[in-house]
Amino acid sequence: MRINLTNARKEKDLTQRDLAAIIGITEQHYQRLEAGTSNGSTRLWEKLAQVLDKSIDYLLSQAA
Repeated sequence: MRINLTNARKEKDLTQRDLAAIIGITEQHYQRLEAGTSNGSTRLWEKLAQVLDKSIDYLLSQAA
């Protein structure tokens, strides 16, 4: 599980559905990203980093 990704989303007060819609993917795809079962593209992680105001390295980290 990507704890930092989950925490960053919650800090922005976004649901998984909200964030998925913002970055243009399905909620299920986003859930797999948070669970660590999908890696996603570099462009996807760039979008996440921009929306969540965090670095890609931070978001990909498994621990807080």
